[in-house]
Amino acid sequence: MENDILNLEQAMELFGVSERTMIKLLREERIPARKIGREWRFSKSALLDWLGTGVSTDYLNQMELFRVATDTKARVPEVLLQIGQAIEKLKDNGTNIRELLPELEEDIFLPADANLRVSYKRQRGLEKLTFKIFWLDEK
Repeated sequence: MENDILNLEQAMELFGVSERTMIKLLREERIPARKIGREWRFSKSALLDWLGTGVSTDYLNQMELFRVATDTKARVPEVLLQIGQAIEKLKDNGTNIRELLPELEEDIFLPADANLRVSYKRQRGLEKLTFKIFWLDEK
């Protein structure tokens, strides 16, 4: 019977990628895996399912990607107040993101259906609590 549980080296061999590439996938949380003790373990069937559900067009138009961000340093109560004010501004202006980020070159509106992801990450002494609203561009 073939072993369905793979270690890191076996997963790298299955995909034909380097350790660096596999670690990058793990850090970006884009690949199904579990850390057991100090070792990563992968379900071979989950890896193949993950690979099979990928959409190449997500990666073909990398030139279209851009990021605009605003950073403000403040004490936590002020930061929370600013988050609330930003949400109110979105609600009051028809969910146009450009109201929050005027440097955008076009109006971008939040769709009626979107996803919210709240995540916490600690890496190399930097801690992040992130609220992300995301959706599939239906253009």
